[in-house]
Amino acid sequence: MRDTSTRPRLTAVGVTLAVGSAVCFGSAGPATKALTASGLSALEITQARMSVAAVLLLAFVGLTAPRRLVVRRAEWPLVVAFGVLAFCVNQSLYAVAVGRLPVGVALLLEYLSPVMVVLWVRFVRGTRLPGAVWLGVGAALVGLVLVGEVWAGFRLDLLGVLAGVGTAVALTARFLLSERGLRTRDPAALAALGTAIGAVALDVVSPVTSFPFAALGGEAVVAGARIPLWGLLCWLAVVSTVLAYLTGVSAQRYLPPTAASQLATLEVVVAGGFAALLLGERLSAAQVLGGAVILVGVLAAQVAVAGEARKLSN
Repeated sequence: MRDTSTRPRLTAVGVTLAVGSAVCFGSAGPATKALTASGLSALEITQARMSVAAVLLLAFVGLTAPRRLVVRRAEWPLVVAFGVLAFCVNQSLYAVAVGRLPVGVALLLEYLSPVMVVLWVRFVRGTRLPGAVWLGVGAALVGLVLVGEVWAGFRLDLLGVLAGVGTAVALTARFLLSERGLRTRDPAALAALGTAIGAVALDVVSPVTSFPFAALGGEAVVAGARIPLWGLLCWLAVVSTVLAYLTGVSAQRYLPPTAASQLATLEVVVAGGFAALLLGERLSAAQVLGGAVILVGVLAAQVAVAGEARKLSN
């Protein structure tokens, strides 16, 4: 007799990994804000966290199983596209969007990604999706509007909007390319290669020789504690990049990109929680309601995914 519980269990593993990834990504807010206040630019922060993360991931995979880093000629287009889009373009365009638009609007544009993923899977791949998936996407968008309070002080900036939409496209590419890349290589190797290529691309945009290393000797105050800037950078690199991408990519071994992209919207809820706890930022009633709407939408979508998994296992 077949074990009909295997696929639902694997789905639960995927959801757990995806939620962990959202928590890791969401924890970046306080550290990034403190580093920005110290005088580092968004590009410099992104360049540093990606470079350190690439070294750590390459060292880990290189020491444990170096053959996993070997890329066949036919794989290079996918690996390069994954590294450039998912790491370099996504992070760089988000920095531009945040610099020219309210953070809430920038986040709303970035998390158009689940809509793009669903539309790609439905109309390009021709895959029929449960109605709850569409409900989840709609709820996530409504929740993001509320969390970001996009009606407050919004000023149209064409370049900022284009950067935000570009961020969504790059994030969509991350989910779709991760799914393809995992067919031939494991999550750690894929993440290591992606961060390495992304770091190289960022170093081309901004040479590492121009990085203000001396500034990392300073301190910042987070939740009343004085923390060295290099310590905040290590947090960004290890937790908000290495662990975030490893768990996020690993989740896609068990979840379709439609489910993984919707779970990623939890990053916005987590980031708001960290901002309230560590930075003393107060959440308005609309933001709390928006977070609840996102959670309900994600839950509805994941219940639908789990239901499909049970059907396939029977």
